[in-house]
Amino acid sequence: MFRYLPAPKVVPFRTTTRTIVRKSDAKARLQRQKDLEKKRQIRAEIKFNAMEVNPEHPLHMSIQEALRVLRAFEAGKAADKTTISCQLFVRQELGATPIQTKVDMPFPINRKTNPIVFTSQSHVAQAMKEAGIQNVGGKELLEKFVTKEMIPAGFTHAFATSEMAPYLKSVARILGPAGLQPTAKKGTVTDNINDILDVVNSFHIKQKEGSIAFPVGNCGFTDVQIMSNLKAISDAIHSKIDPEAKKKTRLSNCYITTSRSPGLVIDFK
Repeated sequence: MFRYLPAPKVVPFRTTTRTIVRKSDAKARLQRQKDLEKKRQIRAEIKFNAMEVNPEHPLHMSIQEALRVLRAFEAGKAADKTTISCQLFVRQELGATPIQTKVDMPFPINRKTNPIVFTSQSHVAQAMKEAGIQNVGGKELLEKFVTKEMIPAGFTHAFATSEMAPYLKSVARILGPAGLQPTAKKGTVTDNINDILDVVNSFHIKQKEGSIAFPVGNCGFTDVQIMSNLKAISDAIHSKIDPEAKKKTRLSNCYITTSRSPGLVIDFK
């Protein structure tokens, strides 16, 4: 007795050819994408390496020479009305963490800060007022924002102690858009008095769009004072750069200037 064996399925030659062509096209497209990505990486590496500090810059000079030039441009203006500031350019690979830190300046620059502290703890309130912070209070201070008796404009920092945390929701839509909403994640909800004073008194360094801008003094500061401030900021910034990180960060030229002078390139080490 014979067994029935189904005939093998015959794939049309045209269909087989089309499948082979499609696979070949897909491999070619994949290879082209790999080649383009490799070229992009090479171009990015060349551009990244080109951001080295250029000692041949026409305005490159020592810090002492730069300060003499800056003071000459500001001649005739009251020293305490001038500001000597720096702009440091930062080159980073895509995905690298922007530089952000704080530093205690050896010779502080007059900065206008206007913090507000929400607390019902009497010893915290007393310590804040002794430190010169006048806007301190509990629920009654929160209520002033709700009734629009007070507005966020003009305040630079906001803190709260832990017992005030449940009541902060009432002002979240008021303080939040101004960047003043206290949260435990940001460290602005705390019972530690020293943490609050440290944030208020420290100078904050923050990278924005490929550069970091910061003041280092005025024309009344001596060379030693300005160089001490520069070193403190330099140490703080370099401490945030991990040479072993997968996404590299490199510091480029640092320009020092006043409102009247051109930007002069100095060594930032």
